Amino acid sequence: MTDNSSLIARQSPAALYLFLDAMRCWGAARRAGQPALVRLHARLGRHGWAQLLPAIDSLLDLSEAMLGRRLRLGRGPALSDDENMLINLLQGRPIAPIVHQCSDAVACAFCSAVRSMQILMDMELGRTEQKRAA
Repeated sequence: MTDNSSLIARQSPAALYLFLDAMRCWGAARRAGQPALVRLHARLGRHGWAQLLPAIDSLLDLSEAMLGRRLRLGRGPALSDDENMLINLLQGRPIAPIVHQCSDAVACAFCSAVRSMQILMDMELGRTEQKRAA
């Protein structure tokens, strides 16, 4: 169960910015043929996100498997439809049905990855927020 501080942490602009940064960093690593987790850790490990990185990698990998294509990532302040979809899912907002090109098992794994990411963000970011408040 999560408390209000963790829900606020997951929906904070800082958390969403870091998740967006993680998505774009992950995409750049994949396009360059580099290990995504290494680049993610170098970029976001110092922000207290080290334990979230494997879940981010898994979620983004499953996103591509579900969609049947590479994620479309934006640049600068402009968000792509894929980025908006994932951010809305993490915030628990309703979204339009996702047209997927995968088996039911992959779609189910994707849904589980979204929920796992929500739980991890609530736990890790909520803990960080509580430390700052203390």
